[in-house]
Amino acid sequence: MLKKVLTLVLISTLVLGMVSVASAQVKIDYWHYLSGVNAEIHEAKVAEFNELHPDIHVEVLYTGNQFATRDKLMTSVAGGQPPHVALMDQFWPPLMVSTGALVPIREFVDPEVYFADYNQISLDTVTIDGEQWTMPFSMSNQILFYNKDMFREVGLDPEKPPATWDELVEYGLKLTRDVDGDGKTDEWGINFTTRANVGAVYGFITFLWQAGGQIYNDDFTAAAFNNEAAVEAVNFWIDLAHKHKILTLSPPQEGFEVGRIAMQVSSTSSIAQTAAKVDFDFGVAPLPAHKEKVTGVGGSSMGIFRTTPEQEAAAWTFVEWMANEQNNLEWSMATGYTPLRKSVLNSPEYAQYLEENPYIQVVIEQAEYARARPNLVSYADVSRVLGIAVEEALFANIDPQQTLDNAVLEANGYIW
Repeated sequence: MLKKVLTLVLISTLVLGMVSVASAQVKIDYWHYLSGVNAEIHEAKVAEFNELHPDIHVEVLYTGNQFATRDKLMTSVAGGQPPHVALMDQFWPPLMVSTGALVPIREFVDPEVYFADYNQISLDTVTIDGEQWTMPFSMSNQILFYNKDMFREVGLDPEKPPATWDELVEYGLKLTRDVDGDGKTDEWGINFTTRANVGAVYGFITFLWQAGGQIYNDDFTAAAFNNEAAVEAVNFWIDLAHKHKILTLSPPQEGFEVGRIAMQVSSTSSIAQTAAKVDFDFGVAPLPAHKEKVTGVGGSSMGIFRTTPEQEAAAWTFVEWMANEQNNLEWSMATGYTPLRKSVLNSPEYAQYLEENPYIQVVIEQAEYARARPNLVSYADVSRVLGIAVEEALFANIDPQQTLDNAVLEANGYIW
């Protein structure tokens, strides 16, 4: 009898101990929108964090693409039930800050000291009114992919990609071909996103900047994308599609990857995935420039939402670990994203990586000309209006001036 009692006591003690350990573990909900290989790499890192931090468990959830995730975040914030941490596209933080739902980084560390190792452009993407609100995690810029084999086929030097808008047209005309002789174009010179609902405005803004234009006026009190430079940028897109016919508005699926499109404006974050798919001589080059040499910046940051002090502290532990020096190095080398930390960029490991992957060197060199989009609450709506206007003018093949004028009037309604 005594033996049975002692056994029951021992079992009870073990069970209580297990319950105590379980109850001591802080659980964190983490939302992200990554897909494909990048999602696998990312979620493997989350799993590694959980193994190294038994007192914290991060429950990771893929919440759809950027558009779906942003809507879900805004809905969850409005309902008072946000996740503890979320991966955010570059221009989301101002929206989240305006709701009062985010915890600023200064509540965890001294930003001036903590961010000393970060490059300035990465900080520009997370700073609103002088305050750092989210943790820089990924940074990319726009770049030109090109098929060196197709260059050779038409007599172009595969080591001399186009450097200007004029050269882009010149090369594109040679590369756009009717291969089978049926009177229809089979291969096109250039491709980039032209549909507003899948992010065409991100690419267009870079062309706008290259033409010398701006999204807003100097003090950000009004939209300014209807001036001469903006019209020139839209007309350049229109000419590529309708005059020169080197840009198709109905591109074949993965046209660049299968060898039907010779050049493609893309994100540096897709270099590794694209290189793994193609079976031709793959080239990477800076964006062709115009009046200004500019590339647009993309990427993401990790935001912590207001919950409880205990959960916020655990969330910071997770966010800080995910963005630490070693993880930033591994993430950058695995994906093609640009290192955020100076120490990573200057590390022997990354130098070796650049030597083994020389096309990534183009990404690093081009970062000197990178420009972040304005961190304003109105940007999401202003850019949406701009993207729709550009698509309308491009697909209708019309003089863009009136369309842009109307869009500026609409955009100004979102600026306060």
